[in-house]
Amino acid sequence: MNKRIFTGNYEECKVGNLISISGDRGKSVGFNGKAIPQLAPKREFWNIWHENIGKIPEEENTRYYINEYYKQVLSKVDIEELLKVEKDPILLCFEKGQQFCHRHVLAEYIEMKYKIILRDIKIDEKLNITENKRPENIRRILEDIIQKEMEALQIWI
Repeated sequence: MNKRIFTGNYEECKVGNLISISGDRGKSVGFNGKAIPQLAPKREFWNIWHENIGKIPEEENTRYYINEYYKQVLSKVDIEELLKVEKDPILLCFEKGQQFCHRHVLAEYIEMKYKIILRDIKIDEKLNITENKRPENIRRILEDIIQKEMEALQIWI
């Protein structure tokens, strides 16, 4: 995959090739553009994660979410196929900036798998772009999950 891909949220991205990756396709915030619902988190694990906020350690809850998103979504979709006709897509979800969300997990996964850098951005009507930072622990957790999966596969080979 040789392209530029961005992530952002509905409120902070006003122009560009905006594509929803949320379960409701952004409809609850008035978004009516393109959508790739295959990249949305599954409602069942999202509900468990959301219910556990503040009840279990944040690192444990984040690891649960990333693990489930990887197993149930990322390992089952062909991201290259989903994005092959999109020019400079901005993949959108609800959370702002550094708030933990699936778009950050998706971005880290794409960077790891396809060796391209994704930027999480804000872009206004005048094309002013500001870059957001992603939460730092996502890559480490995702790498650990994938490594453990590879080790488990080696046992069977």
